[in-house]
Amino acid sequence: MPRTRSPLLWLAGVAMVLVSACSGTGARSPTPSPTSAATPSPSPTALPPDTLSVGVLGVGVGTFDLAAIPVARIKNDAKYHGAAAVVVHFVTHRAGHTLGSLDSEAAVNLAPGETLSVSGDCTDACNGATSIDATVTVGSWPTSIGPTFPTLSAAYSCQPCQSAHGYGNVKGTLTPSDPVSAGVAVISYAVCENAAGVILGGGYEEAVWQAGSTLSADVPVVLNAAPATCAIGASTGW
Repeated sequence: MPRTRSPLLWLAGVAMVLVSACSGTGARSPTPSPTSAATPSPSPTALPPDTLSVGVLGVGVGTFDLAAIPVARIKNDAKYHGAAAVVVHFVTHRAGHTLGSLDSEAAVNLAPGETLSVSGDCTDACNGATSIDATVTVGSWPTSIGPTFPTLSAAYSCQPCQSAHGYGNVKGTLTPSDPVSAGVAVISYAVCENAAGVILGGGYEEAVWQAGSTLSADVPVVLNAAPATCAIGASTGW
């Protein structure tokens, strides 16, 4: 008689078939798509070490009657920074005595390495001044600057005026490094020297920039003697 297969053996065989079917390669998880790395923002280039100071290269004072015009030639020593809101503080003297103190007529802005002769206006308190002291304060040191004006030779005239120890006018043309908008305030400074480079005096003129690329300046000056040379520079807001 044929043997009857045990139900247990039959179930065991089915189980082995199922295990064999399930032992194949399992389904793979989807591979994540590569995420592109964000492009880093470039770092600002650090400026080299700089000299953040404005030096006084020379001083002088022009006098006539009760007027005294102290002048200081200043220079921005920085190579990479502008000097903004620069003010010169003057102290006037005569015969070893202090007469008075005053500030330059307006705060000025200097480009890196720029030189400018600035002045103030003192009347009774500085009558007969023969010498001055000058110190400087700086408002800020920006790396981005606005228009500047090179100091250029200018013509001195005295018709009619007191040509020697007295007063006259210095005339020149201002040409900015960058365009200046019409209606912007500009202050022009004139300085005059003798043949040895001694500052004899100077003056200033405030004006409003007109349409155009240049501006004619006519600066009244007070001097201690007839000058050998004169020059005009200027400053405007940034």
